[in-house]
Amino acid sequence: MDKTFIKDRYAAIRLAHNISGRKLSLALGQSTEYINQIENGKTLPSLEGLLNFCEYFHMPMSEFFADGFRYPVEYEKIINELNKMDRFAIEQIYGLLKLINSKTD
Repeated sequence: MDKTFIKDRYAAIRLAHNISGRKLSLALGQSTEYINQIENGKTLPSLEGLLNFCEYFHMPMSEFFADGFRYPVEYEKIINELNKMDRFAIEQIYGLLKLINSKTD
C-alpha cells in the first residue's frame, strides 16, 4: 500500500457517491481544493482528515484500507441487498456469480 492507493481510494469513493471534490472539501470543513490536492497526489490527508472522510461516508477505516475491495461502496450496496435474502436466494446469486466469472476467464 502506498500514496497512490490513498489518492485512488479517495477518488473512487467520492465518485461512487457522485459528489464533487469541491463539495466534499467544504462538507469536511476544508478549503475548496483539499480533496483535489489529495486525489492529485500533491498531499496526503492527516489522520483526522482520513477519519472525517470515512465518517462522512459512514465507512469504517478498515474498509477504506481493505485493498482486496476495489469497489467498496458498490460492495456495501450488494451486501446490504444480500442481507435481505434467505439462504436459498444467496446460493442462487453465488451460482450466478460463478457462471458470470467463468465466462470472463
